[in-house]
Amino acid sequence: MRRKDRPCRIIFLCDVENLVLSMDEKPSPQDFSLIGGFNREIRAIAREIGEIVDVFMFLPPHYVYAYVEHFHDAGFFTIVCPKVKGKNGEEADTVDSTLMRFGESAINNIQGLTHLCLVSGDRDFTPLIRKAIRKGLKIIIIAGSKRSLSLGLLKLADKAIIFSPTE
Repeated sequence: MRRKDRPCRIIFLCDVENLVLSMDEKPSPQDFSLIGGFNREIRAIAREIGEIVDVFMFLPPHYVYAYVEHFHDAGFFTIVCPKVKGKNGEEADTVDSTLMRFGESAINNIQGLTHLCLVSGDRDFTPLIRKAIRKGLKIIIIAGSKRSLSLGLLKLADKAIIFSPTE
């Protein structure tokens, strides 16, 4: 049984490419700040809900040069997910599968975790969200736009946020 006075502890799992490609708000290059947007959301969630245990950014190799230094400076963990050859010989993205495997391990092994924050509106993550709910976690979804937020995920979320990539 969960004690009401137990402090909230939140883990962030972010599908970077999904977030960037799904944003409706495309500010001018001088106003665009992915880190600024993350800092704002993390600050708001930490103040409103509780401690951010860690932030994990999952991204394909072609996003590394654009973001990895900024993520490192912000104290985020960067997990590069390579493209691999599928059975049909074509390259397959591994971000979703890596994030799901990592997320399942996190919800099973991080002591005192109370919330999972998924930064993606992709319905492919529904099984992970359902597992987190069965573990008693509350769910926060941050999506790039309303149109990119799966209705299925929205129904499972305790809180949904539309991301803005500005300071």
